Amino acid sequence: MVGARIFVAIAFVIIGASFIASTGLVIYDFQSIDWQTMIVAHGHLFLFFPIFGLLALIAFYLPSVLLVHLYWNHVRFGRLRLIVGSLVVAGVAFGFAKYLDKEPRSIYEASPAALLADQSAAKEGRVQGRVAFLDALEDLRKTAQTRFGLSSFGRSCARDALLEEPEEMAKERYCFPAGGKLKGYACCDAQKAFAADLLRLQQQEETRSLSGIWDGRVFLPVKTFFIVVVMLIAVLLAWWRNRIDQLYSELVPGLERGVIIGGIAMVFWLVMDYGYQQTANVLFGRPQAAPQLRPSLVLVPWAILLLFYFLRRLGKQGELIGQISGVVFAGVAVARYEQLNDWIVRLFGIGAQPWMLAVLIGVALIGLVLLIFLKRAGIIVSRPAVST
Repeated sequence: MVGARIFVAIAFVIIGASFIASTGLVIYDFQSIDWQTMIVAHGHLFLFFPIFGLLALIAFYLPSVLLVHLYWNHVRFGRLRLIVGSLVVAGVAFGFAKYLDKEPRSIYEASPAALLADQSAAKEGRVQGRVAFLDALEDLRKTAQTRFGLSSFGRSCARDALLEEPEEMAKERYCFPAGGKLKGYACCDAQKAFAADLLRLQQQEETRSLSGIWDGRVFLPVKTFFIVVVMLIAVLLAWWRNRIDQLYSELVPGLERGVIIGGIAMVFWLVMDYGYQQTANVLFGRPQAAPQLRPSLVLVPWAILLLFYFLRRLGKQGELIGQISGVVFAGVAVARYEQLNDWIVRLFGIGAQPWMLAVLIGVALIGLVLLIFLKRAGIIVSRPAVST
């Protein structure tokens, strides 16, 4: 199994290093402005991956090693399937990254010099229809730190020609891109101008930030590759669970610890991704009134699949209760996502207080300690008989 360990270790070290480098580049790029706000505003990219992404890599290291060894030595045509499958996963990850690399652009993609020039132009009255990017971001951060939730400021800009204007769009409400109170569709116009001017900066090489260049070309594909691999691990663990029990029974307790802790770590990506969605709604406008489906929602069925894999060890009754509870929890989370998003923005998004970073790092360290030192106890019980 040494070869499998070395192969996975090299791949995971490269991925982990890219997580750290991505966030480090943002800090370097925006050190003269406000890199803390840039990171918390885009926490799904620059806060999750160097903290909980690294924890998930460590947690899924043993499951990945076992799956590589299984395919290389114990599965019919396993080596061919492993090589071809890896190429397919890489292609899917690259396509996923291309899909995510779209409008509206993010503020970190504009260079610090361009953002400062925009701020000066706004103060001199040479910017029409909106305030400066940095002023809007700073205003949004201060507001998010002092009030609960931003969902009220992200009204839907979708127009239905067959229906009357929604009542809430006739109300004046603070519009962050405009820096003052506006009615709904007037704010939508300011948000549209805000997004269009940011796109112009992102499209020009001389006004695009180093973070924007490297994230789009290198770091985002690596991050999406990591997400796809983690999703696939859950599927393969469920598919080969009996074979894994037979061949690697002494390693299964460690595998299960990794599955539990890695699964919890990945939930933070869903949380921070929806925190960014609410920030984007406020700055760039909400395209629709219906619930917004982010790619990170794939974690909901993924987490349920992990429950199906793991909870079988609690016996039939415990397994059924756990699975039903997981489905119910997922349904409630989807149904009440606006209220959950308000909490997310305040705790993990642009409204996060500076001490929250220490809390997140502490949670990740606790997960690492449990991953390394936790022995069979409590949730991991006696092993069931395995059919041959």
